Amino acid sequence: MPPSPSAETRPLVVKLGGSLAASPALRRWLAALRLYPGPLAIVPGGGPFADAVRSAQEALRFSDAAAHDMAIMAMEQYGRALCDLEPGLRPAATLREAEAAHAQGAIAVWSPVAMTRANPQIPASWDMTSDSLAAWYAHEAGARALLLVKSVDWRASPPPPRGGRSSAEGDREGVTSRVSGSTPPRTAPRSDPPPEGEGEGAASIVDPCFARYARGLDVFIAGPAALREAEETLARGGLPGARFDFTREQSIAS
Repeated sequence: MPPSPSAETRPLVVKLGGSLAASPALRRWLAALRLYPGPLAIVPGGGPFADAVRSAQEALRFSDAAAHDMAIMAMEQYGRALCDLEPGLRPAATLREAEAAHAQGAIAVWSPVAMTRANPQIPASWDMTSDSLAAWYAHEAGARALLLVKSVDWRASPPPPRGGRSSAEGDREGVTSRVSGSTPPRTAPRSDPPPEGEGEGAASIVDPCFARYARGLDVFIAGPAALREAEETLARGGLPGARFDFTREQSIAS
């Protein structure tokens, strides 16, 4: 059996929210991530490519299974765009390809189609977004930590009242509902919850599956406020943002 990777060689996994696609903050985050001194892998959200899938499903009424598959492909499209925007990013469909990118001093950008298709246990459900996929990948890669980069700052709020919106509504990125015949809402959901005061019951910034998939990881969530010190923090091997509270968020998402 090969030895377990040391803390220095275990990668940091960063989920880069698709909602950043149209934001000037995207380039700043990419530049900051390049300063991280250890191996780093980016899990892309779905961004505008996933939004296109939702709009197309509403118009064409193709199946949820097809929409889920297309939404995973949307993550790959966003990842390909990121690799074109920033030197030093390399697409990686497998753990071996990610390790090869790290060996060359590059950041691996996960292309999730191959690995997710090979694992039928991953649910095609609104309850599992690219945040949970990032946590799943982090475990597969033996990561030391997971950083979720969002377009909003995280402030946990009380759970919604019974009968209200689900805690993950507004965080639908990269997955679709398994319920037969269902279609996306007319207003495409965002990869991050609305800012405080916009919408009702936006209680959690992660999906209901996240706490289960992320258990055992050191998880941080970073929004715009964390970007101010992100370069300095990442350059010294630290993680910007706020540490994720599994106990509190599990109760919110349940």
